[in-house]
Amino acid sequence: MVAIGNPDSTALAALDSDLLLAFVTVADSGGFTAAARYLHKTQSTISLRISTLESRLDTLLIERNSRQLKLTGDGETFLVYARRLLQLQREAIAALGRSRPVTLRFGLPEDYADTWLPALLERFGARHPDVHVHIHCRMSTELLEQLEKGSLDIVLAVQHEPSSGGRPVITEEVVWTAHRRFELDAERPIPLALFPEQCAYRRRALAALADIGRDWQLVSTSQSPSGLKVIVGQGQTLTVGERRLLPEGWKVMGAAEGLPPLPPAVLEVHRSPSPMHPAFDDFVALIAEVLEEGDQQA
Repeated sequence: MVAIGNPDSTALAALDSDLLLAFVTVADSGGFTAAARYLHKTQSTISLRISTLESRLDTLLIERNSRQLKLTGDGETFLVYARRLLQLQREAIAALGRSRPVTLRFGLPEDYADTWLPALLERFGARHPDVHVHIHCRMSTELLEQLEKGSLDIVLAVQHEPSSGGRPVITEEVVWTAHRRFELDAERPIPLALFPEQCAYRRRALAALADIGRDWQLVSTSQSPSGLKVIVGQGQTLTVGERRLLPEGWKVMGAAEGLPPLPPAVLEVHRSPSPMHPAFDDFVALIAEVLEEGDQQA
């Protein structure tokens, strides 16, 4: 068993929430820079808080001599207790504010809202009728920006980078798709209808076409999934999307049409590192529950 230094009672009493939150956020986000963004502090402030915490515990919590952040043995041990202390703080705040309305700000892409949101809200509402959920539908990159700014509490998003800091929930198969009337002409550039530039699916699709040297033409763009469905529904363009979310009357295209395979999409949950109402933990658990059930039924 790892022993954490030899802190005295005064040091333990001085473990305020700012120090604990900085440590947990650094561990969860994978670095001081990411933690600073999430907590809206400078990197030097986060570094100072970690150093202060280590000094009060009389032990090293984080190794700073490697490219990738790594917790020491003491750091791994203390992380468990730091989470418990912050959770206890959230529960205490919630207990004192039972009569006050609680709002959970949740963001997710619009196409996922149509599929999973009804079941998620129904289950959460039955367990926590006193918590009001405000829904924000945007593209994943925009939602993550709002989370970092403190405008959202929890976000379901498509993973853009392996080290994004989110909790992976499910993996979706991404395919080339078009209305069943669409016919691909091998002698002409592929007519595409896609989301704007910040869309991960768009970047991956264009990169895949570039890899095989296939010409393409961007005919239409839409930030709205509903708008994109209308465009593709005309039978004149090709797009990309999750296989199990395809509208009726659409077809999957691929190797038979000379199209390259597309990487799958990992859906992950991101949450604000700020202390939150205990019900928010249940909301995160329900997201995983609802998505995993849908994955098994697909």
